[in-house]
Amino acid sequence: MVLMAGVMRVAWFTSIRADGTPNAVPVWFLWHDGRVLILSEADTLKVRTVRRGSPVLVPLHAGGAFGDDVVVLHGSAEVSDRSATQWAETIGDASAAKSAEGIAELGIDVPTMLSRYNTVIVMTPERLQAW
Repeated sequence: MVLMAGVMRVAWFTSIRADGTPNAVPVWFLWHDGRVLILSEADTLKVRTVRRGSPVLVPLHAGGAFGDDVVVLHGSAEVSDRSATQWAETIGDASAAKSAEGIAELGIDVPTMLSRYNTVIVMTPERLQAW
């Protein structure tokens, strides 16, 4: 988990593969209007599991030294009909502020990021589990 200036940058996106086994991957995310937004490359396992209707979990670690301050969001997800570029019109400033350092570290600019990670997963939390 990467924490910088009190801002959580990485979450784990967990979904279920077609064979019933879990798939957990670290993702950059943005909290927007009560939902978790995740930009992804189009042809990834997480996108395929979401398109198939897999339930999802998004565990978040807020920095407790001994595994405390953990929140797990349980819910559903869908692949947005809007591209990352279209979403950027709505969330661009917040996303850029949160991810600017990471994008720069990757050696790319925002248009390249939006082009490469053009698919947006929208996770709707339905239940929260906390420690």
